Amino acid sequence: MDRSPRRIASPVNRTPSFEIAIMTSPPLSPHHDVPPMEPSPDPPPPPPHSFSPRRKVHESIVREVREYHMQSTTRIPFSPPPTIQFHPAPIAGPESTSSFRTNPEEGDRDDEEDNVEETDQEIELPPSEERAIEAEMNQQNPGDSEERNVEDEQQKTSEDGLENRLTQQLETPSDRRIIFPITPFYRRKGSCSKCSIWLGALCALFFLLSIALFLVWVITTDGFRTIGSKATNVCNTRQCIDIAFRLSSSIDDDIEPCENFYRHSCQRYHSQTADKQLNFLSQLKDESIRTMHSLLSSEEDSRTLQKSARLARSLYAACMNAVLRSSNAPTDLLTFIRNFPCGPLLRDCQNFNADSYSWERHAGMLDWYAGNYNLIVYDRDVHPQDRSKIILQIKPPDLTPIVGPIERDLINLAKPSPTEFEPLLQLSLRQNLLSAFARDNLLRDPRDVQSQLDEVARLMVDLYISARQSASLTPNTTYMTIGEMFQALPQLYLREFFDAQLSNSYKWSESDILSIQDYDYFARLSDIMAQTSRQAVANYLVTVTIWNLKQYSYSPRDQFGWRECVDQISTLEIGSKMYVDKASESMNLPKTIEFLQNLKIDFLSVHRSTPLQYLSNINRLGFYVGFPKRLQNEELIWRPVSQLALNETDYFDSMIRVGKAERDYTLSQIGTYLDSDDTTNFPITQPTMLYNSHVGAIVIPLAFIEPPIYLPGDEIPMYGVYSSLGITTLQMISKVFWQGLDKTSQLECLDNLFRGFLDANRQRAPSIEPELLSTIELADAFKTILYSYAKWQNEHHIHHEKTLPAFDSTDSMRSLMLTFSTMFCSGEGSEPGSDYEAMINTVAANSRMFSIHFNCNNSSRLYNRRTCL
Repeated sequence: MDRSPRRIASPVNRTPSFEIAIMTSPPLSPHHDVPPMEPSPDPPPPPPHSFSPRRKVHESIVREVREYHMQSTTRIPFSPPPTIQFHPAPIAGPESTSSFRTNPEEGDRDDEEDNVEETDQEIELPPSEERAIEAEMNQQNPGDSEERNVEDEQQKTSEDGLENRLTQQLETPSDRRIIFPITPFYRRKGSCSKCSIWLGALCALFFLLSIALFLVWVITTDGFRTIGSKATNVCNTRQCIDIAFRLSSSIDDDIEPCENFYRHSCQRYHSQTADKQLNFLSQLKDESIRTMHSLLSSEEDSRTLQKSARLARSLYAACMNAVLRSSNAPTDLLTFIRNFPCGPLLRDCQNFNADSYSWERHAGMLDWYAGNYNLIVYDRDVHPQDRSKIILQIKPPDLTPIVGPIERDLINLAKPSPTEFEPLLQLSLRQNLLSAFARDNLLRDPRDVQSQLDEVARLMVDLYISARQSASLTPNTTYMTIGEMFQALPQLYLREFFDAQLSNSYKWSESDILSIQDYDYFARLSDIMAQTSRQAVANYLVTVTIWNLKQYSYSPRDQFGWRECVDQISTLEIGSKMYVDKASESMNLPKTIEFLQNLKIDFLSVHRSTPLQYLSNINRLGFYVGFPKRLQNEELIWRPVSQLALNETDYFDSMIRVGKAERDYTLSQIGTYLDSDDTTNFPITQPTMLYNSHVGAIVIPLAFIEPPIYLPGDEIPMYGVYSSLGITTLQMISKVFWQGLDKTSQLECLDNLFRGFLDANRQRAPSIEPELLSTIELADAFKTILYSYAKWQNEHHIHHEKTLPAFDSTDSMRSLMLTFSTMFCSGEGSEPGSDYEAMINTVAANSRMFSIHFNCNNSSRLYNRRTCL
């Protein structure tokens, strides 16, 4: 007989005899899973219709299995045929045989065939099941069983010897098991053991638990963002590239940051040409000017623009017409000044009468034309009990643009003593400024009017010093009614000052509340006027008015270009509206205000040990960011100039009339109320952050929040936002905070540290208090910004943000410090050992976080040994 395994044709259906034969075959293993079944002495008679072709095939299958097994026992070791092995589902046990029908009717066969599925595969039968088949066959065929018993006795001896080796082979791994083919094999659908059910349930439970744990991880740790940051850990946006370029253009890696942080951050910045050494404020100003220039010089069809935009573009075109402007200047300016009271310094003012001259009336008529140089300056403030109501304010002149540059040059060159300062400043002002002014703008020979120029210079110095001294006093704002001020300062005829021009715009009464900025100045003004001739006062007002308006008149001696034209038009609200319409398209101001409010909360947290009365101003602090919504209202912006008949080709006349019309409209709003997003001073196009103490808010104009100042929501890591908008805002908050505090201990603590970074000559300076005050404010802001950023990292579970290009080895906190220091590079720190360099180094040395993240050792100059704030 061929002993090799062969496929046996499977019956179309199963029979109970086949099931029983499989279950009762004697086991081949000594380890019995089920006790052997005793053969029945009287087997039951076969059921009716027991003959079936399928039974005969089943019995042949059993014989084939028995013969194959008995023959294979003599072939040791047994090598299974090279067939593919796999484990099928277990064969149903005896308890499942009752589910089969013994009557093979057609309908029953159809039902049974529908309940099975056919698989063309080979099965591996366990040894215990083979013995169960043999035992079942013995029960059904007693005669055959007796013949087999004889054969078994003859082979018993040989089988006992081989039993152990056979047992070892049967217990070998699955790849040594005996395989025999049955094709096809039928199994019941859905049949499953209890172990399989429990195993499947456990797997499903484990899978659901894994999903739940993953969701918890994502929610609690911001996992998706962390995964994304690890996958692409470098920020490649335009803003990040700009910052990386600035860092690469400024940082000198050859200088150790722990020895000189400012030089490390800004050495390459100072090696550039002077025109490229712009601090961040200069960069903001340049960006604002360029944006306005693109709007004013656009080739867009004017018919598609609003009326205010068309007027602004017409003024720009007239400003750039140098040929026409040069043909009218400077006579256009001198002719205009003759319409007001004048002084003998003006050539055509020959009939000046000191006895009939009233400086209060002269100053009141000039108003906007003299600008901030007037003896008394109009402005707007808010009511002390209602910060939304607008009231009238008067304040001292600001002569810094005129006197400031002369003062700085004098101090640098002569270094005068306190007693020498005023006489030398007056002389320098007359020689280096007023003489050239008289020749170029007044068309006078300075030698002919030298005495008059000396009087004007003396009055300028008196007013400049008086205003500066009054500004240093606190409190510097006084509220009283207009009638009470008339009584408090009877030497000043303020009624005549108000009636000269203000009464045309604002219908005031003596019971109206008046805000007086630097009241001490007005008390001194009465003494200054009593000691100064009327001629000097008249000449002063003529001089400052021409100084203020000469920017609109063409002078070939002055630098002229598109920047000057853009800067002048930007001060008008018709120009500001164009800027707002352009810049506000992609700006999320509510998100920025929320960020600023969080900064204020963090500042309060850092200074929580300070008594509450010193934190009250900070606690009430508000923010005005960007622009008021009224600037987007074309009707409101066009209303002040709607009645003007302009010759738009005459730039000087048009600019003066438009500027005066907007000024009168602003004063006419006194007595009304501000919008919730507006304040009395909101310079939209000027990149200057300022603190308005009267409304208790920090004003951040639209021009200030442009690159390199970044906002939340920009495509940049948050350390870029904290190191730009965050540090500058906190510097202003710190300035407000330290104004009302005693800083003696902080000044003493920082003095030695600050002097250690100065050059040898500067170290011996008797007083460096102004520089130390600025250092205190910046160091406090730097300390707070590090705390605020670390808090943001913890709240968002992000401890390593995306890095800048070429700075992938720099951690987030260190990137914040470098972004801050490179943004604060300035021409003031060009000289080694300068005050500005010492300020930045002192700020870093006062921070323990700086020493940690830059790995400074205790022998380095900037190692944090003591924290003064």
